[in-house]
Amino acid sequence: MGAEATLRPGRLAVAPSDEAAAEIVVKNTGLVVDSFALSVLGPAAAWACCEPDALSLFPGQEGTARVIMHPPVLPGLHGPVPFGVRVASGEDPPGSVVEEGVLDVAPLALVSTDMSPRTGRSRGMGASRHRVAVDNRGNAPAFVSLAGGDDADTAHVQVKPTELEVPPGSAAFADIRVRGRRRFWRGTPVTHRFHVTAYPPDESPVTSEGTLVQEAALPRWLPRAIAFTVAGAVAAAALWFGLLRPTVRDAATSAGTAAAQRAVNAALSTSATPAQAGTASAGGAKQGSAPTPKPGPKPTPPPKSGKSKAGSAAPTPSPTPIATPPAASGAAKPGSAASTAKASRPAAAPFAQMLDSGNPAITAAARHTLAITDLVLMNPAGDQGVLTLTRSGQVLFSMQLADFREYDLHFITAITVTAGKDFRLSVNCQNPGGKACTPDVMISGTNAG
Repeated sequence: MGAEATLRPGRLAVAPSDEAAAEIVVKNTGLVVDSFALSVLGPAAAWACCEPDALSLFPGQEGTARVIMHPPVLPGLHGPVPFGVRVASGEDPPGSVVEEGVLDVAPLALVSTDMSPRTGRSRGMGASRHRVAVDNRGNAPAFVSLAGGDDADTAHVQVKPTELEVPPGSAAFADIRVRGRRRFWRGTPVTHRFHVTAYPPDESPVTSEGTLVQEAALPRWLPRAIAFTVAGAVAAAALWFGLLRPTVRDAATSAGTAAAQRAVNAALSTSATPAQAGTASAGGAKQGSAPTPKPGPKPTPPPKSGKSKAGSAAPTPSPTPIATPPAASGAAKPGSAASTAKASRPAAAPFAQMLDSGNPAITAAARHTLAITDLVLMNPAGDQGVLTLTRSGQVLFSMQLADFREYDLHFITAITVTAGKDFRLSVNCQNPGGKACTPDVMISGTNAG
């Protein structure tokens, strides 16, 4: 009792997603009418079937059914795939049989490409960067060659790497670098179209296209920015030379002139002669008349030679007496050494000097004393930091640069700088971005020897 089965042919070849069919012949070897169920076993059970899937046979009778194979495209599903067809007897289950066969699935590489981004931008001779993804939706590895170019030959397309091995059901990537062959400085952007082609073995080439937008080497806003910068510089220069600088110069000149006038007046008041003082005193004693001094003996003129006729030294002539009022208590007597030195001392000379970062200090010369009466602090650039004025290391004045653009200082009691000492300008610059500070200080006063 049972069944016999024969599979024809026992080995089939098929491409993925195609169809292959075999026949199975079933014979009822039992003594009664039997029904035989047909089913496919093994990996092919999911995508194979039998038509019909059951045969009813009399004893000794044969029947035929078709075994249809329809393998899908799955990674790794290629090469020999064993399968079996089970013939199950309904009347005699132990008499069921299984007929085996082999299905050869051909390898297939389904390659597609995709570029990102499709549009790139570059400036001058710069390059845009892209990436090409090579997908393999087949059932076997794909060895793909890549090449890039453009039909107009206006762009250079570089592909790295030029060969890829793409496993089934995965993707591999290649980097694309595109740049224009010519540079232009100004003008509208130029569009270059390029492509990257993948060549899988035994398959048609697959092409992915992209676009390069090449811009001018100089951006459009640069000439306008240069024009605005030049206009701003010209306006700043005109403001300085037309308004700020004359104001600063006039203020410094006025301060220097006033200091010089005060110095001259002081020198004239201290250099009055004893004779003028006596005349003024006598005039106060007798209203409306000036005293007449008594004539003294006329001085004997000195001889031409250093000796007299007798060979003795020539007498020193005595000065003509001048009527003087009684000296005040504590005052130097006329003709004394102190009075002579005071009368022969030169008058104090006015001076003015500009201190800045290139010339930050002024030093009193030997046997001279500087009397500083006026200071003009100027910060035309609006710098930030601290301005400090010192006298031989002693801090006399300190001020934030941000608090002023022009600031005048006038002193009733002058700042004295004695011989060998200096008056110095120092700046602790705090400008952002490392910008240099450019404050100035105009000093004026008198220089006495």
